[in-house]
Amino acid sequence: MNSGLKSKYSMIVGLSLVLLAPALVHAEVPDIDINYNVNDALRADPRVNGSEVNATTENGIVTLTGSVDNLAAKTFAVAEAKKIKGVLGAIDKLSVTPSYRSDTDVANAVRRRILNSVVINSQGLFVTTKDCVVTLTGTVDSYPEEQQAGLLASEVRGVKEVKNDIITKWRKDRSDSDVKEDAIAALKNDVYLAGEPIDVTVKGGIISLSGSVANAYERDRAFDDVRWISNVNDVNNGLKVEWFENRGTKTKTETPSDETLKKTVRKSLDQDSRLIADAITIRTSFGEVTLDGSVASHYEKIIAEQDAKNVLGVAWMRNNLFVRADQREDWAIEDDVDFNLDTDAVTEDFNLNPSVRKGVVTLTGQVHSWYQWSHAYDVASRVRGVKAVIDNITVSAASDTNGSNWSRDADLAKSVKSRLRSNWVTWWVLDKINVTVRNGVATIQGDVNTWKELQQAGELALHTQGISEVDNRLTVNGVAYPWDEYHLKVTSF
Repeated sequence: MNSGLKSKYSMIVGLSLVLLAPALVHAEVPDIDINYNVNDALRADPRVNGSEVNATTENGIVTLTGSVDNLAAKTFAVAEAKKIKGVLGAIDKLSVTPSYRSDTDVANAVRRRILNSVVINSQGLFVTTKDCVVTLTGTVDSYPEEQQAGLLASEVRGVKEVKNDIITKWRKDRSDSDVKEDAIAALKNDVYLAGEPIDVTVKGGIISLSGSVANAYERDRAFDDVRWISNVNDVNNGLKVEWFENRGTKTKTETPSDETLKKTVRKSLDQDSRLIADAITIRTSFGEVTLDGSVASHYEKIIAEQDAKNVLGVAWMRNNLFVRADQREDWAIEDDVDFNLDTDAVTEDFNLNPSVRKGVVTLTGQVHSWYQWSHAYDVASRVRGVKAVIDNITVSAASDTNGSNWSRDADLAKSVKSRLRSNWVTWWVLDKINVTVRNGVATIQGDVNTWKELQQAGELALHTQGISEVDNRLTVNGVAYPWDEYHLKVTSF
C-alpha cells in the first residue's frame, strides 16, 4: 500500500462509526427492540463477556460501552451488534481491560508470533509497546501480511490496543479493470451479498463501493471481500444500510450448474491474495465441491476451504488438499505452538497440550466453548511448518455458581431461537427453522430460502453460550441436492 493511501480501516479500533445518509435516520425497528436484542445477543455469545457490555440505541445507531477482557471480544461484540435486525451502524466505545503484563513481555510475545507465522514472509517489521498499546511499523509485500501482523498482535495476552502502521507495497502491478472485475465477482458470488445493489469503481488501485446492503455487518463484509484482492491499495466504502420490508424474503434461490459453480470457485480462489491456488484443482457435482492438489501451508488449506464455502450455490465441501509445508524440526514447531497458546488472550486459562509428529500438531485439553476450541486450532494452524492439526480438545460448558451446567437443553434451544429471531438474516425464516438441543448439541432443521440464511443460522447456533456442537441439517428451498446424505457439524453449513 502506498504511504499516502494508507487504509483508514483497522480490525481493532477505539472508536468507529458507520456514517449513514440522512434518509436513514429513522429505523423501521424501534430502538427499544434493537437495544434489547443487541444486549441479549451479547450476553448469549461466549466470545463476549456480555455482563460487562452495555448497548444503547438511538435512531438505529448502537453505542457499545463497558469493558471486555481482550481485543478479540471487542471485535466480536461490534460485529454481532451489526447483525441485529434494525441496526444501521455501531459506535464502539468499549475499553479493553486485560490481565496485566509488562510492555517488554507483550512486545516480545508479539515479535515471536510474527516470526513464527507462516503468513508473514516480509522482514523488517518493528514492534513497540507503551502501556500495553502495540504499534506495528515497517513494509510488507501483501495486504494479508499487514492484516495478519495486526491480528497476531491483537491476540496476545495483555494487549489493550493495536496501532497497525505497516505499509503494503505490492510487488506486481495490475490494471484497474482487472481489479474491478475481481471485485465485482467477489461481491456477486458471496453467499451473504449476492443480489445486493452494489456498484464498484476502481481508480489507482483504490476501490469505491456504492449502493446499499441490508445491514451493517454486510457493509463490513463487502469491504473485506474486496480488500483481500491483489493490488487493492484502499477501499472507500460508501455503501448505505437501508431497510426494505421485503428485503431478504426471496423464496427461490439460484441453482448454478456444476460447470458454473466450478468456474466461480476457481475465481474465488485465484483472486484471494492470502493463498497461491495454482496447484489446486476443483471438482463439482450437484453442488458438492471437492478441492484436490496442494497448498504451501495448513493456513492456506483453511483459507481455500473458507473461500469455497462462501460461494453461492456450494452445498457441501470436501477438502483433500495436501500441505507441502517447509520442513521444520518437530520440537521447534511444538515450542512455537505451545508459546502462542500460552500467550494468547483466549486460551490463557486452559492447559492445552500440543504435541507434534512429522509436522502434524495434536492438541489436547479442555475448553468451555466451541469458539475457544476453534481459536486454538487457528493459532496452531498459523505456525510455520505445520502440515495438519488434529484438535482433540474437548468442549465442556462452564459451570454456574451452583455448580450445575450453564443451562438446561430446553433453555439453550430457546436461547438459539431468540438469536435467530433478532438476527437480520434469519428472522425472515424463523418459522421455518426447528431447533432442538440435547446434551449441549444443537440440531437445526428446516427448509430456508437462501444460502445466507442456512449459513448464518448455523453460525448463530454455534456461537450461543452453552452450545458445544451444531448439527446443521437445514435445506435450501428449490435446490435438488442430496441433502439427506450430507449434513455437517460445523458453523458454515
